[in-house]
Amino acid sequence: MKSRSPLFVLTILALLFGATFSPAQEWPRFRGNNGTGIGKLSSLPAQFTEADYSWVIKLDGVGHSSPVLWGDKLFLTIVKEDNSKRSVLCIDSNTAETLWTWEHPFEEHNLNNHNNFASSTPTVDENGVYVVWGSGMETRVFSISHEGKEMWHREWPKFTSDHGFGSSPIIVDGTLVFHTDSKDERRSYVIGLNPKSGETIWELERATPESDPKHLTAYNTPTSVTVGGKEVLVVLQTNDGWKGIDPKSGDVLWSFDGEYKLRSVGAIATGNDIVFATLGSGSRGQDATALRLKENGDPEVLYSLDKKARLGYVPSPLIYEGKLFLLRDAEDLSCLDLKTGEILHHVEVPGNFFSSPVIADGKLLFASKEGDFFAYSADEKLEHLGTSRLPSGMNASPAIANNRLFLRTDTHLICIEGK
Repeated sequence: MKSRSPLFVLTILALLFGATFSPAQEWPRFRGNNGTGIGKLSSLPAQFTEADYSWVIKLDGVGHSSPVLWGDKLFLTIVKEDNSKRSVLCIDSNTAETLWTWEHPFEEHNLNNHNNFASSTPTVDENGVYVVWGSGMETRVFSISHEGKEMWHREWPKFTSDHGFGSSPIIVDGTLVFHTDSKDERRSYVIGLNPKSGETIWELERATPESDPKHLTAYNTPTSVTVGGKEVLVVLQTNDGWKGIDPKSGDVLWSFDGEYKLRSVGAIATGNDIVFATLGSGSRGQDATALRLKENGDPEVLYSLDKKARLGYVPSPLIYEGKLFLLRDAEDLSCLDLKTGEILHHVEVPGNFFSSPVIADGKLLFASKEGDFFAYSADEKLEHLGTSRLPSGMNASPAIANNRLFLRTDTHLICIEGK
């Protein structure tokens, strides 16, 4: 009998099982796959005008959340300017057509002047899109299908916030994870849910003012790191410090106290088995730690930094090719050696920043609250490649998928395609 070629066998397998194969998804959560902030994009113009837009739409509402994508569908949270309803939009990323809108009423609650009621970025998988919102005295989680139907929702009472909700959910090794910290004696926790049913898999209590007088709420987004072939969830809070958690069981694998006295807002950066995060207050990063994770046991402390290192507070740090990039909240961009924390180069950049940088096509990309979009070389030279003007200021972070750059400004959603 004549043997079949490997190509023939692979073709038959693809035809038989292709429907069950999930294509690589590039930007399913805040800061993309694994929260690295690194995307694939070819020949993006370093400087662009409206003529370079593939499409642009005006948004009917406000929000600081970032777009996420699954296949050709883009998902975005938004709140009406009168704060009457919060919504999830599903947009065709090819045509800019709004496919559906899911709306939900909510109760207004205390906010920082820089925040709004649509700051948390959703996460998405093959089954649906998931949003976590603070609402008055509760934390609420919603699961919405790719067709715009609510599949389940959960509520956790006894939640109050001093600045509003900001942390974004992530999916780690099949578990939907989020954290929320209350400003008073109410509950603070990290929680893992079954994304298909909303069932609680595990729940981990965090410090509150009742248990720790130096309690400060955290607004960062957790991350995950693959160590020794296993996914580890990594979280950070002022009082509890760092924790490495098994995402399936909620077991704490390791911890590092850090003896912090400041708040963590920017997302945790990860790369090369290293995690890095900043802490601060008053729009200034003032403390930071880099940890190298180990397959077993507690992590190694590589270094700690203070405000002399030009740290950011709200913009998230980014790790890329052995370098650590830091964007301050105002007028400063730095490149550091990832292993040592040594500042290799820094440049002054005009503007104020809440948006977190991303890297694609060898370019470090970020936007200012004043509406300027910057491109710098993603290396220690930090060469200025171009500045583009956006329709309005930008607090959300860029998203990258399908060789396209997506920008959510205060007023518009923009798509720019790589050449």
